[in-house]
Amino acid sequence: MLSRILKPWVWAPLVLILDFTSKRAVLANETALRAKIPVIGDFVRFIYVRNPGSAMGLFPVGRYVLVGISILASLFLIYLYRTTDPKLKVRLGAMAAILGGAVGNLVDRVFYNGHVVDFIDVGIGTHRFYTFNVADMGVTVGGTLLFLCILLDGRRSDD
Repeated sequence: MLSRILKPWVWAPLVLILDFTSKRAVLANETALRAKIPVIGDFVRFIYVRNPGSAMGLFPVGRYVLVGISILASLFLIYLYRTTDPKLKVRLGAMAAILGGAVGNLVDRVFYNGHVVDFIDVGIGTHRFYTFNVADMGVTVGGTLLFLCILLDGRRSDD
């Protein structure tokens, strides 16, 4: 049972489901979340934000461009996943997490006029990180793991 749960492909639907349900909870409590709700003091708090751009609100190039990029990135990730050696489970899991996050934000862009629902705010006082969501965490953690896998594979082949 545990080996089935730990299959790399599980990460895509897991990230997508967690992202979808957390964003629906945020939207159901939108009014309350317009005020900052402390989770871990002032360090982590929930706040409702609609992000019109890409990562960290950068590059607000428009809904259709970002939807197109998200679709192309998702198709490319599926291709990479299907052509990667099945023994590389961490690499496959990383790609699946990125895919789950990409699709999660794509759903928002399609159904919320190009905007993504963000709600996790981290920082100290006025020094805040950008506001993000579960899909962003999947992309970031998956991307970091994928980078490390590629870096370590490169080092092994240099020996």
